Amino acid sequence: MSRGHGVLLAAFGSAVWAGVFLAGPVAAQTRYLAFGDSITFGVGDPEGLGYPPRLETLLEERGEAAVVANFGVPGETTAEGLARIDSVLENGGDVLLLMEGTNDVGGRISPETIRFNLQEIARRAATRGLETVHLTIIPRMPTANFDGSNQVTGELAGELRELAWTRGETLADPFEVLLYQTPNVFEELYVGGEDRLHPNPAGYDVLAAIVADVLTGIDAVPPVPGEISPVNDAQGVDPLTEVSVDLFDLGSGIDLNETELRINGQAVPQTLTGDSRRVTLSFQPTDPLGGVVFVDIRSRDLASPANVLDRQVAQFVVQGTDFLDGDIDRDGRVDGADLVAFALRFGSRRGEGDFRAFADFNGDDVVDGIDLALLASNFGLSSG
Repeated sequence: MSRGHGVLLAAFGSAVWAGVFLAGPVAAQTRYLAFGDSITFGVGDPEGLGYPPRLETLLEERGEAAVVANFGVPGETTAEGLARIDSVLENGGDVLLLMEGTNDVGGRISPETIRFNLQEIARRAATRGLETVHLTIIPRMPTANFDGSNQVTGELAGELRELAWTRGETLADPFEVLLYQTPNVFEELYVGGEDRLHPNPAGYDVLAAIVADVLTGIDAVPPVPGEISPVNDAQGVDPLTEVSVDLFDLGSGIDLNETELRINGQAVPQTLTGDSRRVTLSFQPTDPLGGVVFVDIRSRDLASPANVLDRQVAQFVVQGTDFLDGDIDRDGRVDGADLVAFALRFGSRRGEGDFRAFADFNGDDVVDGIDLALLASNFGLSSG
């Protein structure tokens, strides 16, 4: 059960008790302050409503008396949000719904800095007596000008999971649900076109449902990764480096007996440190690793029915590994995934928004037919 839900139940119980002595029952109402940027504000929704009014409706349908006030500001960074939060808190409330950081990612601000700003926002809310529900930011479309792979956004999600756990606060995880549990998410739930960041009305419906589930004690999210070492896509890693993954479940908890770290598809001897809310899985190789190393996690939570995690959470490259031209994702083979990544950059030149050096195989500052020919010559091949 989430803290916000606990507040609601406690208040509701008091109201029922008071109703024994008063002429009529007293309805308890929780005031939520939805704080964030354009995604909270509702850009991409023709009616400009976003998720807050949808959340309020869902809570009412689930028997919760709630008001969800929208304090989203388009284009805002977490630093700007930190400067604004005190004026918002003056409006009074019970729970802060905090989702911000999309513009920081676009501005190349580090996940650690974003986390610091959000931590300070949550601290200020706590001094006013408000609980905070942290929301991971939604994933970016593959065509986004920056972080279309969602590597940075994923690192930020890990930072926010750690932040919520450290502070003993509630977490809602739109990043996990949208990117990994929602088929055709970018085609069906995003505005698309030139807008590569915002949900459409259907997307805001889903976003509201994700938050409503957390506030009403419904656990629909599996264990999720936090800090990973070596970091995803690390290059030149020592072949005897320790591999570790932090795993979180701030809902029903992790089923530790069904949690397994796998390297290159094989279960490995692992050390588990922590508990069912946060556990670190560690593997120390005794024989040197080589080439591209894939790190997978298999786990499930204690919900009924259980939510299952079974996927690759990172890959890294051991020092001394050579790659073929065309292996854009550095997974040791040239395949369809590389061709798709290359197509997104085709025709771009250095200095243009779509240009990426990793697609310019011959280093002439343009992604063109010569680069395509180099990719095609190695298509279907793997690094030796």
